[in-house]
Amino acid sequence: MLVGHIPPTDRHGSALGVAMADTDGTVGADSARGFDKADMRGNGALPGDIHDMAGTAAALADLNLMVDSMPIGVIVLDAELRAEVVNRAFYDFWKIDPRRAPAGSRFRDLMEASREADPSGGEEHAWQSHVAEREAEIRAGAAGSRQLPRKDGRTLIASLAPLPGGKRLISYVDITDMKQREIEAEDARRNLAVVLESLPAGVIIYDRDDRFVFANRKLQDTLPALKPAWQPGRTFREALALGHSVGYFRSSGDTEIDGLYGVDIERWLDAMLERYRLPNSSYERLNPDGRWYQVYDMRTDDGTFIGVRVDITDIKAREKALRDSMRQIDLYRHVMDELPVAAFIKADDLSIEFVNKAWCALTGFAKDEVFGKTDRELFATEEADGFSSDDTEVVATGAGREVEEAVTHRDGTVRQLMTRKSRLVAIDGSVHLVGSSTDITDVKAREQALRQSMSENEVFRSLIDNVPVSIYAKRSDLRQFYVNKGWCDLTGFSKEEAVGKTDVEIFGADGEAFVAGDLAVLRTGETQEIEETVTMPDGSVRHQFARKGAMIASDGSLYLIGSTTDITELKQREAELSEAQRRAVLADRAKSEFLANMSHEIRTPMNGVLGMAELLAKSDLDPKQKTFTDIIVKSGNALLTIINDILDFSKIDAGQLVLDPAPFNLAEAIEDVATLVSTRAKEKDLELIVRIQPGLDGQFVGDVGRVRQIVTNLLGNAVKFTDEGHVLVDVTGERVPAGTRLTVSVTDTGIGIPEEKLKLVFEKFSQVDTSSTRRHEGTGLGLAITSRLVEMMGGEIGVDSAEGKGSTFWFTVTLPRAEQGGQRIMPVDVTGARVLVVDDNAVNRSILSEQMASWTFDSCAAESGAEGLRVLIAAAAYGVPVDCVVLDYQMPGMTGAEMARIVRNTAGLAQTPIIMLTSVDQSLANTAYRDLGIDAQLIKPARSSILLETLVATIQRHRHSSAAAQPAVGNSFPQAAPAQAAASERAMLQPPPVRARPRPTDAERGLDILVAEDNEVNQLVFTQILGETGYRFEIVGNGRKALDAFGRLNPRMILMDVSMPEMNGLEATGAIRRLEEDMGTHVPIVGVTAHALKGDRERCLEAGMDDYLPKPISPRALLEKLDRWLGSDVETRRNAG
Repeated sequence: MLVGHIPPTDRHGSALGVAMADTDGTVGADSARGFDKADMRGNGALPGDIHDMAGTAAALADLNLMVDSMPIGVIVLDAELRAEVVNRAFYDFWKIDPRRAPAGSRFRDLMEASREADPSGGEEHAWQSHVAEREAEIRAGAAGSRQLPRKDGRTLIASLAPLPGGKRLISYVDITDMKQREIEAEDARRNLAVVLESLPAGVIIYDRDDRFVFANRKLQDTLPALKPAWQPGRTFREALALGHSVGYFRSSGDTEIDGLYGVDIERWLDAMLERYRLPNSSYERLNPDGRWYQVYDMRTDDGTFIGVRVDITDIKAREKALRDSMRQIDLYRHVMDELPVAAFIKADDLSIEFVNKAWCALTGFAKDEVFGKTDRELFATEEADGFSSDDTEVVATGAGREVEEAVTHRDGTVRQLMTRKSRLVAIDGSVHLVGSSTDITDVKAREQALRQSMSENEVFRSLIDNVPVSIYAKRSDLRQFYVNKGWCDLTGFSKEEAVGKTDVEIFGADGEAFVAGDLAVLRTGETQEIEETVTMPDGSVRHQFARKGAMIASDGSLYLIGSTTDITELKQREAELSEAQRRAVLADRAKSEFLANMSHEIRTPMNGVLGMAELLAKSDLDPKQKTFTDIIVKSGNALLTIINDILDFSKIDAGQLVLDPAPFNLAEAIEDVATLVSTRAKEKDLELIVRIQPGLDGQFVGDVGRVRQIVTNLLGNAVKFTDEGHVLVDVTGERVPAGTRLTVSVTDTGIGIPEEKLKLVFEKFSQVDTSSTRRHEGTGLGLAITSRLVEMMGGEIGVDSAEGKGSTFWFTVTLPRAEQGGQRIMPVDVTGARVLVVDDNAVNRSILSEQMASWTFDSCAAESGAEGLRVLIAAAAYGVPVDCVVLDYQMPGMTGAEMARIVRNTAGLAQTPIIMLTSVDQSLANTAYRDLGIDAQLIKPARSSILLETLVATIQRHRHSSAAAQPAVGNSFPQAAPAQAAASERAMLQPPPVRARPRPTDAERGLDILVAEDNEVNQLVFTQILGETGYRFEIVGNGRKALDAFGRLNPRMILMDVSMPEMNGLEATGAIRRLEEDMGTHVPIVGVTAHALKGDRERCLEAGMDDYLPKPISPRALLEKLDRWLGSDVETRRNAG
């Protein structure tokens, strides 16, 4: 059989060359067996005389074998359309038996043979018409090529080229595999198809002696500078040398050879020829014209060299485009994977092709567990049937669906979903189901249906474009390259207006802040969550919450991915909430003012009631009248208790009650309360028992006043609701890291509480017995206040009770332990200890001196702070220092605090123990007093037992801590200070000046007391009380009149009501103090107010008042204030009256 090598035509249809030989290796030249000699020298033939190629018979025989082995179908037709050359690939392509249509057969016979091999063709008439059309095309002789899809699914490229002598060359190339590779690449990019073009190849042949034999036109066109070296007889080395001279072959695929290119041409030529002698090699080469070629080199067994160059420039370009597309797919996949919405894609058989992280989190499955599986393989039957039914309907009809459905997580939890599904037909015709699910168990959110009609790239873009969130992506130069529909809706800009621009170009000045944030994200790689403000195209300002993060694609490119949510309405709601809170604060303030005013309005008449009742009780009354008076007093005090409860609760409710922690002795606090309640217990013949756990720490840090209030409420209730038996107070504790966990329980044998009422006892205004015949009265606030106080201390409160069997109320609090004063002080004999009493009140000095003497102390008394300092200095100078000072806080001139401060700052006196005597409203909880280093503080009138115990403990503690202390035996206070004591006194003692009006003689004295009070009842109360003192006094009705009377009457003391018409007491006090600045005087002013809220006393003192007296006014409290500010004159005048 005659075979031939017939390369395919180039893209222009020109023949690429042919050489033929008989099977025995001889060259054929007659028209019946091949081309004649003249034809071989024509277009597309090998150059040179064919007879000159006789010496290359062996090489041509190999060429003949190669052509017959080529995967290109070749047929050469003569002018009569008879087949002169047919290779094996042609018969294989068309499934023709060579014996049925051998060489020499007509083209029509070949087509008939192919029809017989595949009898599924059309009707005879149509077939004959088809054959005639093909013959006409061949006779026309126009060069060209076209694709021939075959019924078996394979695709051929048929190329027609004219040959000399009217002959025709037809070649067939099977491009099915190449098409398949393109389809696979298209599938890898999710239906983003890039059609790959088939490129012809350049071929060159050298014989075993490396002499030129053949080069086709395609090769010559690509390397035109080598044509002079491609002549018969020219050597391979000459071609390489010529190529080197024009810059060819710089890239050989071998770095060692390439290194010789511009260094040593001879060594480079030797190395290249040596390489070409290898049996087979394949590499890519860049042509000087910029095109890329895949080079295949082969040495046959007889030494013939065959080289094939395939232009892969377009393939390389498509590969780059494919990489770019895959990078973009990675980006879209990343965005899809990070969306907070569960997304999925299914094939037409409902097997899962894609799920994102949110879907996995929603179901509990990992991605690699679900790919390729259906819902029935993953979920329970009932759920899977529902999912599959909807999916099937969507795929079949193409109608999107939005359904609410339930899905069971792998851990068994059930979530409610809003799912949207739609059908997508890709470019390749494949059908997909795309969907998204939003978890609406907690928050119902509508999701836009995901409808796709494009490749995988378009699927992701469509999903992103329809989520209800603004999403954008920027390149590293911060220019937008993608924005979704949500972004456009949010900003008002279209995609065309945004893509390719920076934020500054889009948003103007607002965009500068966005760019700064973007740069920070790209620089650090950290995700950023910020609030931004942007001006819309219509001029409106929107608030946005933005989340940005950097992403590095598979090729190393840097991108910024972000999402934005409009929070303008949220900001508006926050502003409205802030305004509501501001109004609530104002309302709370108004409520506090109302409570203060209510307290004033109630306490003002109560002052009159109680004041007159106490005055009436002192008059001559018969027993019946005495009973009525007692009832008035008790009822008034009960009403004040109710008012105090209401005010306490309102302060707690408003968050205005502040705890004042300070060191205190728990046992003393509990026993004090028991002492107060013991009178009521005794009246009911109840036994009151107090038990303190042995070994319990004594000193704690807490608000002792509130602790007493809690215990008082619980103990008072226990006594109130117990008619017989006992009441037990039990205090226990255990140490914990934060201090000591204390438990205080109050157990009674009273009436008990029904079980259904137990949960209500701590509610405000709650009472166990609410009937009209109830025996026990109260507001129902006591336990509510107690409960809230315990909560403020971080504790718990509760009750255990059974009706008729008594109750146990308990509370627990954890309090820090206070300093216990070091090691336990061993008893020390303090007999004869030197005690200095400093008090401006003569009666108090006398009583205290008598007590000191009865306790065998060596005492001395001073009537002022200055005198007391002189005594201290003189005693120290004589070597008999004072062991303890009992100091009154409130004194004219130098106060007790001022004296204590001087003592602490004076060398030789600083360590002297000081016990301060204060009134109830001057508690040492105030840090200013603690800073003075006061050793102990007692509230007047101090119980003698407590005063003695405090003195002994203080002196013992001081003597133990002072190594230089010596017992005072035989020494007593000096009667006069020596000269050195006087000198040191002058050096150390500079008491502050006191701007007090000099006390006038009786002849000079004007008004003693000026009273400013607008209420007529209270004016009467003041008249009755002051009338018994013998003092001269005058009452005016408002602050303005008080200011006028001050200038006229020159009073020694002013009682100033705070709330009055025209000018209130605070304003009047300020005006008086301004007048006194010019006069150089200072008149004591005592504020009188019915307000009972925190800060009232401070307001009075800040206004310039010296003291504070709450309403209702009792005669005793008023007389104590007169004693304090007018001295012992009040007693003298009372006796004189």
